[in-house]
Amino acid sequence: MATAVKEFVLTHVMENISTWKENERVSSPIVDHFNVPWSILCSKVGGSFSLHVCCERPKDSGEWAITTENTYELISATGKSFKKTGKDCNYGTSSQFSGWGFHQFVQWETMEKEYAINDRLVVQAHVVIGKITGIETTKIRHFDETTKVISDVILIVEDVKFYVSKTFLAAQSSYFKSMFFGEFEESKKSEITLDDVNAEDFQYFLELLYLEPTLTNSNIKGVLVLADMYDAKNATRLCDEFLIGKSKDSLRNKLAISMKFQLEDLKKHCIESLKSRADIRAVLGASGGEPKFDSSITNSLLEKMFSLAE
Repeated sequence: MATAVKEFVLTHVMENISTWKENERVSSPIVDHFNVPWSILCSKVGGSFSLHVCCERPKDSGEWAITTENTYELISATGKSFKKTGKDCNYGTSSQFSGWGFHQFVQWETMEKEYAINDRLVVQAHVVIGKITGIETTKIRHFDETTKVISDVILIVEDVKFYVSKTFLAAQSSYFKSMFFGEFEESKKSEITLDDVNAEDFQYFLELLYLEPTLTNSNIKGVLVLADMYDAKNATRLCDEFLIGKSKDSLRNKLAISMKFQLEDLKKHCIESLKSRADIRAVLGASGGEPKFDSSITNSLLEKMFSLAE
């Protein structure tokens, strides 16, 4: 399978912007993506609005480096957007900067007049990782030859062998129950190749089935794809609970996931968490942008907007 592009979107609603003092630094909550903590940093600098994407990983945590292309964006109440892109943003041990962006992103007066929504501001950053080194993903649980003695089948994904238990997987997944104990030729095989599956995603999926704390903002969509593919309802439930109770990802990203995987509890949680028109615009994004929500979510957002009195 082709290597997936490492990218993510940070979205936040900055509040009380009229009260910001000169050079005051205002940050979004820190959110993890690809095992790295990120945030958006804004400030008022000499009559301009400053906007940066910060990598919050400590510089003294070994040798590491990340190169990104960042697109920074303001979104108005009507969905109009203002964008700038910065290329070759270098974060890491050797970089003198922990944040990359624009000190003069837009004139402060223009920002207030054209993009502020009742003293709030929707800011967004689309980050595409070009290169990342020195930051490794640690396996929580191993499914290699060390577990051979307690396994009775080998699943091969992208040439990686996973030693697993038929009974355990069958109890978690109707797909594997049929494969291992149904009238399929695979039921008689000791090694089975799974096509169209990413090995890293499958590792996370197996870890989740064993109730390991493996879920992150970056791997959850891949896990949900496999949970849906293999009809692993408990895995889907655990993903839903993670997104509602633990993930600090934006409501925009969560709502898109709820639509793709039909997670009604997550959808309800996201809609109930919207407290202002700016929150709703942050979810909707710029006019014509992604994601495009279905009619059910769009109607829920419209109902929420009408219910908010500001």
